[in-house]
Amino acid sequence: MEDLLFKEVKIRAVDLPLKNPIVSHLGTFERWPYLCVDIITNQNVIGNSYIGPYLKEYLPAIASSIKVLCKSNEGKIIEPYTFYQNSMKSLSLLGFKGIPLYGLAALDIALWDAFAKSYNKPFVKLFGGSIKNNIKAYNSSGLWLIKNDKIAQEAETLKRNGDFKALKLRIGRESFKTDIQAYNEVIRGAGPDIVVMSDFNQCFSKNQAIKRCHALDDIGFYWFEEPVQYNMLEDMNKICREIKTPIIVGENFHGPKDAHNALLNNSCDMIMPDLMRIGGVSGWLKTASIAESFNIEVSTHLYPEVSAHLMCLTPTAEWLEWVDWANPIIKDPYKVKNGNVIIPDKAGFGIEWNESVISEYKIDL
Repeated sequence: MEDLLFKEVKIRAVDLPLKNPIVSHLGTFERWPYLCVDIITNQNVIGNSYIGPYLKEYLPAIASSIKVLCKSNEGKIIEPYTFYQNSMKSLSLLGFKGIPLYGLAALDIALWDAFAKSYNKPFVKLFGGSIKNNIKAYNSSGLWLIKNDKIAQEAETLKRNGDFKALKLRIGRESFKTDIQAYNEVIRGAGPDIVVMSDFNQCFSKNQAIKRCHALDDIGFYWFEEPVQYNMLEDMNKICREIKTPIIVGENFHGPKDAHNALLNNSCDMIMPDLMRIGGVSGWLKTASIAESFNIEVSTHLYPEVSAHLMCLTPTAEWLEWVDWANPIIKDPYKVKNGNVIIPDKAGFGIEWNESVISEYKIDL
């Protein structure tokens, strides 16, 4: 078999409108930016990936980091794990977190996609796993800090679009009473059997968080997500010891070492790594092994297509977070049936671009 060689990288940026604007404690967002990355090889294989770094102003810096990381790999055999390890060493000059890590993640995903495509296998099958039809997902595409009188209808719609069995509600409202009212509205709209996750989006101090979590501890939330600033590990440890409802963090882990530090410090009961911030596929697999050693459940944050494959390889896999924000740029978006994400039997991660949409919403880098 001819070696698969890295020829060049193609990077495009888009800024997509959201069907349901994000209204959170971290800000209001009506659009979501993405970097679409293509790895061009010497064979008839192209590796695809995307990342969504929140603010479009970040895109040029990340694209520049991607180009720098690629320079030393042009013409070399594509070996994704070797690339990841060597690239992490090279980041010691710039830093192992933030923008350079995001660029590495985008490349890592695309390289694994190309590698799996060269064997004409879905990524999970390349690793000896199987495509499961029971990757349970919760719909996280709405239920932001909207008015309580709009929650029931939105919850009903979100549940129906895939027959979801679980939804995520953003809380930390004016008072614990309004949080309880919001929870009850989700139940009213989606039914008494719906599982409800919650997300505080880091809105409280330690003492505020303890008071609010105590007030909500027995109403039925599946978990409390990020009640305080994500890097306050000692505060999170205190909250975990005080509160019965599981505490989950992880979308802001920058690399596997952050996950290890949080678990070693008993700062959470569950984790939910973000594919971009954890370091792509290679970073995720390392983190999944760390979580297994602590016997801690792993859920996902964004990027449902690639994350679905990784959940099949994660021993302590729990819930996959479903958002459809990137669907417009994907030619054949993944489907959700009976609350489960369906992985298509396609080579790699099954991501191909909807070129017309990319052209319509393309922005300059």
